[in-house]
Amino acid sequence: MVARRTLLAAGLAPAPLAPAAQTGGRPLVLVVPFAPGGSTDVGARLIAPRLAHHLGRPVVVENRPGAGGATAADQVRRAEPDGSTLLIAVASTHGVNPAVFPDLPYDAERDFAAVALLGVTGFVLVVRAEAGFADMNALVARLRAEPGRHNYASAGVGSMPHLAGEWFRTALGLQVEHVPYRGGGPAMTALLAGEVTYMIESVPTVAGAIADGRLKALARASARASGPAAALPPLADLIPGFDAETWILAAAPAGTPTPVLARLNAAFNAALAEPELAGRLRAIGTEPVTDSTPASAARHISTEIARWKRVVAETGVTIERR
Repeated sequence: MVARRTLLAAGLAPAPLAPAAQTGGRPLVLVVPFAPGGSTDVGARLIAPRLAHHLGRPVVVENRPGAGGATAADQVRRAEPDGSTLLIAVASTHGVNPAVFPDLPYDAERDFAAVALLGVTGFVLVVRAEAGFADMNALVARLRAEPGRHNYASAGVGSMPHLAGEWFRTALGLQVEHVPYRGGGPAMTALLAGEVTYMIESVPTVAGAIADGRLKALARASARASGPAAALPPLADLIPGFDAETWILAAAPAGTPTPVLARLNAAFNAALAEPELAGRLRAIGTEPVTDSTPASAARHISTEIARWKRVVAETGVTIERR
């Protein structure tokens, strides 16, 4: 059953950005491609009431999990292009998956009109604190000195941590083995148990274990210096161009009128600029983006797809979609 929750701001007056009367009082639907409770869902539900305030219309969050996000994306691409249905696109639906799977039921660029990049979440490379690696140079030296004796964990085959791990491995010519797990949590558990040597994972997943001293972050995988990983050296210092982060982005069906996209974009940016909402997003590991435009959001999608297509080609990763 599709999970819905209407998120309304109390005492709303018609807002100049997009008065509710212009849409016949219909709610704006934000379609999340995953089940309730995950980070994408939580982020959407934090944003929704403030977006409702700035738009002057109700906002509904609808969960459409399935097929790695393809179910939700396919639904939104078929929706009326009137600004009433938006996809909360993520790095998998509009970055990694289009680069890996040639048989998706949607085209991430042609079938959608980007509205705004909403937030980014950084990735870090972590090791067990007790492993004794002082920095990235020490880790790489050990991996090169002991070829075939080390491995790395990921959240699963085809996940961003997997592709980032293969990028890291092949770019440095390392002989390490990939060990996939069913999610970032189980992968981190394996790392803590000493089953693997390192992993690349999102900051929210590993933040607790870093804070209590069980894990040590050696580098950030993101080129962007933001959030709690900002002070770490970037992997791009070792591998020019290395950049791996996840993100959330609002996308409308292709053909949505430009003025509608502009109104939605302005409302998202206004909401994300509010200090209280920004703080709540940062608390779950998402750094809000407040200056996105439809054009810059579209470029972001194109850049991400091109990056991961190149990584797939250079690493030789092959994955079957289930």
